[in-house]
Amino acid sequence: MDERLPGIAAKLALVRKLPGRARSMGEETHRFRLGPPLPESRIADFEREHGIRLPESYRGFLTTIGHAGAGPHHGLAPLDDWDHLVLGRIPPGHLAAPFPLSPTDPPDPDWHEVPGDDDAEPYPGLITLTGSGCSLYTALVVSGPARGRVVNVCVELRPPDFCHDTDFLAWYERWLDETLDGMDTSGFDRSLPFDQPVLVSVLRDAPDPRRRYAAAWTLGRYPGPVPAVRSALRAAAVADAAAEVREAAVIALGRRPDPADEPALIRALSDAHAATRGVALSVLSRRGTAWYARARALLADPSPEVRHTAARVLDDSGVLTEQDLAPLLADPDRSVRSMAAWRLESL
Repeated sequence: MDERLPGIAAKLALVRKLPGRARSMGEETHRFRLGPPLPESRIADFEREHGIRLPESYRGFLTTIGHAGAGPHHGLAPLDDWDHLVLGRIPPGHLAAPFPLSPTDPPDPDWHEVPGDDDAEPYPGLITLTGSGCSLYTALVVSGPARGRVVNVCVELRPPDFCHDTDFLAWYERWLDETLDGMDTSGFDRSLPFDQPVLVSVLRDAPDPRRRYAAAWTLGRYPGPVPAVRSALRAAAVADAAAEVREAAVIALGRRPDPADEPALIRALSDAHAATRGVALSVLSRRGTAWYARARALLADPSPEVRHTAARVLDDSGVLTEQDLAPLLADPDRSVRSMAAWRLESL
């Protein structure tokens, strides 16, 4: 038996009773309870039917701890509901066919296409673990180079995104640990499985911007980041080389306001990346007054989304004037003109 299983069972029993834990989006349904473990014969029948062997960490969980219920997002799906990622009829040998992607090889734009087979299912070798709403699912790879890894999938055919956990049990236990720690459970699927000091090191030093992005995102989910964390996020918000990392750091700073963050956020209003400027505006809404002048300057920003956001946050802060809005009535973007006219009527 995997030595992690008893600890996971103990944490699952504890999380139901612990005050101050994070709220999970599906807990009103599963209430942090699993169905009974599946007998070995039931697992063997499933494996025989599909010509596979389930990854050992998931197999051990099903036969030792339980089946369906408590889990990330809306909870773990029953094994019989493995096929949410089959978009048509289930092809023969679908689970035994290898899922072609791996965490180390970014997918090309045509990752889901099979030459000569326009009707090929794009997600062979995957069983559904849970759903997080709309077209978003998390799955387990049961065949292929990434066998045993957990992957996030959007059935609108956006490229799948592998979780950073090494296997199913690491993924599941991280969800329990984060819930027990009071972390924001939204965004669990994009987070790194490290504690705050390691995440700060990744944010500062990792050469891969995707890792730095994930570190910033994860740090923002903690309920009370320590000063060293906030300092690292401020530095990333204004100085990281990658636009997406700067944007993630600004979002992280905005989740738990701190007046000491305002200089970095005001600097982010001048970021070269329009999305970062827009996020910084939203974060600064209703926070002090030092950013008003820069926000008014952004009413003439090259990006219509930023112009729109600047007007909104100035309005939310109660300082938007007719003089601010008048030039926007002739804005080249129709949505900005409409917004300006509507807000003028409401002043």
